Amino acid sequence: MNKLNPAKRTGIAVICLAMALLSCQQVSAAISAPSARSQITSLKSIVMVNGSEITADCLIKSETSAQLRENLASIQLGHIPDPLGELVLRKSDIQRKLGKLAASVAIPDFITIRRAGAILKGADIIERISSICQEQVAGGLAIDLSRIPANIVLPGELQSWDINTNSDNVLGMRLFVLTAQTGGGPFRQLIQVRVSRVVEAAELTRLAKPGELINGEMIRKKKIEVKSDQSNVPLTYEEAVGKCLGRFKSAGTVLRSSDLSTGPKNICSKSSSSNNLETSTESRVKTSSRDSWLIKPGESVDFHFNSGTLTLKIPAKAVQGGGEGDEITLINLQNQRRIRGIIKDKGRVEYAQN
Repeated sequence: MNKLNPAKRTGIAVICLAMALLSCQQVSAAISAPSARSQITSLKSIVMVNGSEITADCLIKSETSAQLRENLASIQLGHIPDPLGELVLRKSDIQRKLGKLAASVAIPDFITIRRAGAILKGADIIERISSICQEQVAGGLAIDLSRIPANIVLPGELQSWDINTNSDNVLGMRLFVLTAQTGGGPFRQLIQVRVSRVVEAAELTRLAKPGELINGEMIRKKKIEVKSDQSNVPLTYEEAVGKCLGRFKSAGTVLRSSDLSTGPKNICSKSSSSNNLETSTESRVKTSSRDSWLIKPGESVDFHFNSGTLTLKIPAKAVQGGGEGDEITLINLQNQRRIRGIIKDKGRVEYAQN
């Protein structure tokens, strides 16, 4: 066996040493690779958030380092304006937004981010508003609830809710305030509702004169919708019966409170004295034939009042008829009071001492 010279032995030793070192590095890399891989954070594929602004820290789990969480919190991913809304991001979009931090996390192909919220049913709101209206208004109501949506989306889990109104009017357009406490914070919304009242109003069936007491034979029931709580509202059938009419009203007219004669100037309260007056004048009226009367009951006339050089002409309605020179009773159409006058000509009556 030939002995190797010293130079060859040295070369072989160097080669063996290099191979040994290379083998050790490969083993070390193989050992250290799993450790580095285990430090990479996996992002969630489905995320639920409460707010509208979406930052990258919502994608990671709680065991992530505080430093990584802080870095991700400064990166804006998008915006979900509506409760129960959704945002879907692709892996490439997230890598672009994360930049260098993308190497520290494992990103799924798609990430779905949903905003939390709750639904308040419109049927529940309608029931509450209807109950409030019925407590404040007696009788049949017609409530227009078309402005109430089928559902209202709340910013978080519903904890409590209520409806109130500050409207002074009980009929007409009313404003209600919906307030709710949710997991996403307080919620407030205005709701408009038109409220009207259905009544069986009193409608005249014939021409009625001032001073008549309203009875069931001269009126009938007519259903109408009252859309305002104004003072001069239509009278119901029951309210009108037995009241004193204060002005001429034609057939088909719906009676209102302003059509009645009430208070100290109630013309019906003076019926007893008026009856005596009519009895005394009837004897004079009977002296002439009805066919020859210049003025007949119910006709419009001009009532003249003369005082020196002053002459007044007032529109009036004849309660009685008669011929020239007869003294009759009239209704002053300006104040609905009864007056007396003497017939002077066709459609002309002059003042007589009352």
